[in-house]
Amino acid sequence: MKKLLAILAACAMALGLTACASTPKETTTTPTPEESTAPVVESFSAEYEIVGTTSAGKPKNDTFIFEGKTTDGIITELNFDIIRNKGLEGEYSKKDIMGYLMNVSDAAVTKVGDGYELTNLGINGYETKFGQYMITAVCKDLTEASTFKDLTITNYTGEQLSMEDSLMIYQYLANEAKIQLTEDTPLKDLLAIFDLYKDGAFIEGTKRVSFAGFNGGRSYGEQIDAIADYILANNMTLEDVYEMFKTVNQQSEPIEERDTITGATIAFVGDFQRMVYMAIHGELFEGVTTHSTAEGVTKVEVVTQGYAGEIETHVSFDDSTKKITAITVRDDQETDTVGGLLTAEGSEFIQKLIDNQDALDSVDAVAGATLTSNGLIKAVQFAVEYYNGL
Repeated sequence: MKKLLAILAACAMALGLTACASTPKETTTTPTPEESTAPVVESFSAEYEIVGTTSAGKPKNDTFIFEGKTTDGIITELNFDIIRNKGLEGEYSKKDIMGYLMNVSDAAVTKVGDGYELTNLGINGYETKFGQYMITAVCKDLTEASTFKDLTITNYTGEQLSMEDSLMIYQYLANEAKIQLTEDTPLKDLLAIFDLYKDGAFIEGTKRVSFAGFNGGRSYGEQIDAIADYILANNMTLEDVYEMFKTVNQQSEPIEERDTITGATIAFVGDFQRMVYMAIHGELFEGVTTHSTAEGVTKVEVVTQGYAGEIETHVSFDDSTKKITAITVRDDQETDTVGGLLTAEGSEFIQKLIDNQDALDSVDAVAGATLTSNGLIKAVQFAVEYYNGL
């Protein structure tokens, strides 16, 4: 009940409690037994948008949708979705198996004259040896006798894969039909998974299927649904979900250890946390939390939002010169290979912020780490404005 009251109080503040304060207080009456035992049903809704670039430098626009109802604080209805390019050309839901390339395989069979051509047998997923992979395969002359070794298999850069690597990756697809894949496996057996070979004949068409990936999670959409099902099955509150997204399936954990929620190996980066925080509070907090002064140095502590969630930044000022002497970020808040490179003590980006403290608008965000770099720039801006006002 204390958690429920916390949710109600936070939501009331977010919706503008001040406006309600001017309303004359109504005379209270003693509730009937039926009223006092009636469940308290509340709606919640969050739509959180991130705009930035992918690790490949391409623009992205993801809108996180998290909405539903709680009954006595327990989430009883939930719609959880992630929309890419919402309101723009090419909009799609990451829950749509046809939209997002993760643990999915595509097959395309084309009739050519009296025969058939396998124009694509693509597969997209994750494997420890390769990391994220996007593989395509073709067979110009597809017949009943065609086998796996007749495929020409390449990665997204056009480099041809070895037979050993190809068998390792396509085994995830073959598992769907309980096939132990070898170079002599008939292609018709794999195409039967897509219903592009049945009743002894190839069928012209295109089809996508999902498969269990490296650590069990299927397509991205099926993993999102698994998360929602887990939340509902475990009678979680909004605060419970927020804590789960902060502590479970973190980006810093190897993917093979990211299966605390059955069927979901998705890393719960800061976007998941921010989405639920907004559902509870109605807005995200960014700004100065505190400051301290000792031995001629004032340290300002700031919270902004980065890729992995809140970034806690400490900006130190020399009180004699009024200049920034150091910027430090609390450890383990951003991924080691991307945002962590920017937030590391003494990084080139932090030095650039120190050197340009009087012209922060001239510091550009870093492609591939847009949220983190913008969060750091904003943190220093908050700190400078706050310090100058002391």
